This record gives sequence, C-alpha cells and structure tokens, in this order.
Amino acid sequence: MWDQQLESQVADLQARVTDLEAQLNTALGILGLIRPAATVLSGCGADEGQQHALYRLIDDMESRVVAGSSVSYADFAERVADLVPARRGDRRFVELLIEALKLERPASKPMLDYLTHAMALFRA
Repeated sequence: MWDQQLESQVADLQARVTDLEAQLNTALGILGLIRPAATVLSGCGADEGQQHALYRLIDDMESRVVAGSSVSYADFAERVADLVPARRGDRRFVELLIEALKLERPASKPMLDYLTHAMALFRA
C-alpha cells in the first residue's frame, strides 16, 4: 500500500517536472527571440553595427573553443570595451551582457559559463 502511494507521488512529480521543463524551454525560446543582448547594448547607446559586432565576437570565440583554443574573460571584456568604450571596466555590465547572451544563444552557454566562472576569479 505504502509503496503504491509513493510510486504514484513520484510519477506525479516526474510529470510535473517534465511539464515545468517544457514551459521553461518555451519561455527561454521567447526570451531568445527578443534579443536580450541587443537590448542591453542599446540601453547604453550601442548602435546596430555594434550589436552585430558583439554577435561576431561571440561567434569568433565559440569557433575558437570548438577548434580547441582557449578564450579568456579578459579578452572578452576588452573586446566588449572596444565596442562600448563608455562601459570599459564595468564588470557588472559585462556580467549582464553574458547572462543575456546565455538566454539568447543557448548553444554558446558552455563557453559563456566558462567566462562567468573566469569573471568570478577577477572579483576574488
């Protein structure tokens, strides 16, 4: 009797988790469509050309990782500062930009996670 009740509760929880995962994936897909990274950049005055340059930067860094090369937070932050000079040295801005890119470009998330972890070392 107890086992059946427990199995039923576990099955119910598994179904609810599956439903929540589907809802989360849908929400993340919608967030990706609104281009959160472009929104962050435009909020500090970046034009469309600068926004496209950021996406090229992410593509470049991602291709370097795929090819077996390394990427660094310092390189990323410097290249972002070249795109948005007014935010040079603003770690919170870079962190916000990375988090926005994680939503927008899920395929780049492992590389962006690495940058996030590297960024934490700069804070310590």
